[in-house]
Amino acid sequence: MDEIHLPLAAQKMEAHRHHNDDNDDDEEEEHFHQVCRSYQQYATFHQTIQQGVNQRVERLLAKSQGQEDGGKPGPTISSILPLSMMPHHVESHRQNKAFCEATVRNQFFLDSVLRYSGVMTSQEVLKEMQQSKRRRSIEWATEDQMSKIDSVLKSVARDWSAEGSHERSVVYDRMLMALEKYLPLCRREKMTTDAGPPRIAVPGSVKSTWLVLMQQKGLGRLAWEIHSKGYSVQGSDFSLPMLLASDFVLNGCAVPDFNTASGDMEGTSVHRWRQFSISPWIAETKNVTTFENRIRTVTVPDVDPSSIQNIAGSSETAPEFTMLAGEFLSLYSSFLPQKQAHHECMDKNHSHQHSSGEKFHGIACSFFLDTAPSLPDYLITIYHMLVDGGLLLHFGPLMYHWSGHGALLPRDLDNGNENCEMNSRYHGRNSFLDGRYLSSVDFTWLEVREMIVNAGFEILEEEIDIPANYTANRHSMMEVLYKCVFLVAKKKNAQQ
Repeated sequence: MDEIHLPLAAQKMEAHRHHNDDNDDDEEEEHFHQVCRSYQQYATFHQTIQQGVNQRVERLLAKSQGQEDGGKPGPTISSILPLSMMPHHVESHRQNKAFCEATVRNQFFLDSVLRYSGVMTSQEVLKEMQQSKRRRSIEWATEDQMSKIDSVLKSVARDWSAEGSHERSVVYDRMLMALEKYLPLCRREKMTTDAGPPRIAVPGSVKSTWLVLMQQKGLGRLAWEIHSKGYSVQGSDFSLPMLLASDFVLNGCAVPDFNTASGDMEGTSVHRWRQFSISPWIAETKNVTTFENRIRTVTVPDVDPSSIQNIAGSSETAPEFTMLAGEFLSLYSSFLPQKQAHHECMDKNHSHQHSSGEKFHGIACSFFLDTAPSLPDYLITIYHMLVDGGLLLHFGPLMYHWSGHGALLPRDLDNGNENCEMNSRYHGRNSFLDGRYLSSVDFTWLEVREMIVNAGFEILEEEIDIPANYTANRHSMMEVLYKCVFLVAKKKNAQQ
């Protein structure tokens, strides 16, 4: 990828050295270390949770022992528990061993991510602790932090395993077909015809390919698929746990090999790729049919991520693939007219902002728009990021990430102030919340659609009630099925 020459971890440490006096950089560095600790402590964390479950079973048996000594006929706790849950039974030992092996499989993948990023692995941390002459306290990851690592593993399975292909195809196929339909790579001159779909015209463009932004790229598969078609792609995401894993999958899984069978001493470079067996669902304890389903494995990645590095074209015309890390408005509010710029979202050092000044021909949003703390701000920014005639592609439900907390309640009005911005009781009650919970508004789809039109877009395609999963476990007893919207909209020309 063109803008990434160092692993993300190395880039962040390098940026920290240049801006060490900035409090924002200190907070970012601390967050980075928190994420790395979560990666490093994964196996220990889940093995300890399982140890706690075993202790609960032992206490249950001990508590019921006195009741069973009465000798009354009938079933008892010890008689009805499965052998796999009976302490010291061979079946229990087998199951505990299999669970530990599953955590180690996952830890091996996570350690590979850390090693590629230039960070100590779990084993290196353990070795350092054992060799240390003085005892030091350990700062353990929280349950919330570890749940994000569980989500990373599920997302890896969704994006880069054969099992995730059906879930991907529902979303990605629509996105790819729309890009090829409205932004075909075969022609760059003005493309409008009376027959067939409207094509996007970019006056004066001399580039050989279209520039597409893949927002909330997750583990990067859709961005990779778009680039493999010949488009220049910029992927961006805010989640550091996801960014570290996607950086590794996209850039760190290639294994160069040299074939000297032909007698050529220099050899011919042949690319293979590393694959891993992971158990993405071991953290799930509800709606599980069998223990084996809980620890089952998938192989990732299912394709060679480095295979797109040799897309035809000279260095001047070949499509580019870049990544940016950061919150959406912080990265792209530079596109806004200066009077509309969100000063609170601008990066002081501009080190992580999109800096080329080149507008996008398409912006693909998969399960993204409802993550906005202020959806109108996102739509206005997207409008300014696109060239005239540029495409907005949207797929997803309306879950609203910043919803559900910070509502104005009747008791907040007891002091007579109905303005929540000025209400001290309201702010005191919600002081622990991220401020984005206090500004988020939940819109209906028709309201979102109207805002898109009012912002200056023309709806080209709209499909509703599309059933779609997200990181679903197909063997679970419970299924979360979203009824999603797929929308293709074109930015109208300024004079329209």
